[in-house]
Amino acid sequence: MSDDNVLRIGPLELEASGDYIILLRDEFRSGYECTFCLGKGEIKCENCFGSGRSIVNVDTLCLLCRGGGTLLCPECKGKTVIEGGIVIPEDRQNEPTTGTIVSCGPDVKRHENGVSIMFPSYAGHQLKLGGETPDGEEKEYLVVIMHESEAICRVRGHLELRRLKKKVAAHTTA
Repeated sequence: MSDDNVLRIGPLELEASGDYIILLRDEFRSGYECTFCLGKGEIKCENCFGSGRSIVNVDTLCLLCRGGGTLLCPECKGKTVIEGGIVIPEDRQNEPTTGTIVSCGPDVKRHENGVSIMFPSYAGHQLKLGGETPDGEEKEYLVVIMHESEAICRVRGHLELRRLKKKVAAHTTA
């Protein structure tokens, strides 16, 4: 097992086999998210720095966030809002369809680790795995295991729906 071809999330190790690739899905940014909380709807509590514990007495909960470690975003009030004030329901938001390859099977011919690709939203097996970042913070990882032929194209830069729509509109006007 080659260490540079293994995805490690906590005690779990994944390595692609055959002509499969494993990638980490990118966090999608449409460009319409609240700039204060980046569309999460909440921010880390500034009183307890996200710990949920009182900084005066560690045996009690933070009074501001009531032990949750987060507060409702003061800008968007927890709702994903686009220009014009239209609220986008969570189940209708676009899913990210780009990701970075972290493991390639021995039979993969067209791709290598570290490359960003675009793929259909229904491609492969998609997993949500919880684990710790190298900093010790809990994080949810979006992992996709798919056949190399399911990749649509390589991606350079970051896909931002808002910019893409403006460019397409600029090129389609006569």
